[in-house]
Amino acid sequence: MVSLSETSRHSGGYFFNDEQNSIQTSDTEELLRDHVGLTGDGEIVFRKINTLWAIICQILLSIALLTGSFIIPVFCLQNKCGADDIALVIYIHGAFWFIFLAFDRYYRQQHYVNRLNGYLEFYRRTKNIRRMPFLITSGGNALLLIVTRILEEYCHTPDKCYILKKENYIQIVVAMETAIMLIFLIMYLARTYKFNRCQAHPDVSQDEMLNSFVHSQSQASDIGFRDENYVDQVLEKQADMIRYLKQHNSQLGKRILALTAQNNSLNEPRS
Repeated sequence: MVSLSETSRHSGGYFFNDEQNSIQTSDTEELLRDHVGLTGDGEIVFRKINTLWAIICQILLSIALLTGSFIIPVFCLQNKCGADDIALVIYIHGAFWFIFLAFDRYYRQQHYVNRLNGYLEFYRRTKNIRRMPFLITSGGNALLLIVTRILEEYCHTPDKCYILKKENYIQIVVAMETAIMLIFLIMYLARTYKFNRCQAHPDVSQDEMLNSFVHSQSQASDIGFRDENYVDQVLEKQADMIRYLKQHNSQLGKRILALTAQNNSLNEPRS
């Protein structure tokens, strides 16, 4: 995503800090065949984002993690499962962190492709929501570590744990984590489903989007009161559009060079 929070120390301008810098150039070149152009004689084809299945899987896994935190202490009393019930819940939670990391990387790649296809508004509307589940899981890991350490220090016997048992404190943390995570996952699922169902044309192919970009600079500089949020929104849209146009022009240049080389090879006389 384009970062607008970083300002220049010398000129006060905005810099682009694309979160996709780690993606290899070869991956971008492979997208040339499927890239949506701004102009062309062919009909613009809607390209949906393939994240619905991953969101549903993550929702089910979150519910499974919450259910397991209540079931494991019941069936794994006195180390019947080969490990302490609390330790087993912690191990499973750590394993889920790696799974959610994989989902986060998948979302990141899919939204990168979606933005290259010209859907800038959807990218902005979901950029924070799709990141939250992994951030919440990471925070849950840290909180579980703290709670587990406190229980080891001050909860040696049941009478020192107040009215709850050790596993109950772990269950509370997992339940809070899952509840917050499900809120963001359901929001993400609803917005993604709506996006795929609407099958709208790319933002950059819509006249109002291009006209807004052309006139936004003059509107942002009008004399009078202007809400800071509005200015930030205008600058963010400008930054997204500039980045898209730069990527689009770069890819068109590579495509032209490839077609030129192919054409030259076909026109070479055969000996």
